[in-house]
Amino acid sequence: MNAQRDVEAAQLESEASKEVPLPEQVRGQRRSKSVVQSVRLSEADSDGIERLAAELGVPVSALIRGWILAGLAEERGTSLRTAIDRLAADADRLRRLVAKGDVA
Repeated sequence: MNAQRDVEAAQLESEASKEVPLPEQVRGQRRSKSVVQSVRLSEADSDGIERLAAELGVPVSALIRGWILAGLAEERGTSLRTAIDRLAADADRLRRLVAKGDVA
């Protein structure tokens, strides 16, 4: 999955057809309700997310939404074995960070 490519393709398609009227027989359809959530972040975290989104060329909200949905999908499929494997991988990552001196 290449999020940057997908977003750019959708933007180009949208821009190319923005002046084309919809056919008479086409009716708008609301697929599902969206719910807006708010979250508090430190200024540093918010700045980091904005920088990453800019580097990827995607909107901040799309980046955050992707992270949330990926985390939700991962939780839905979590078993005890998966949770243990994730903890082991996180512990290995922490050991590498400590060895490199990258711990704040």
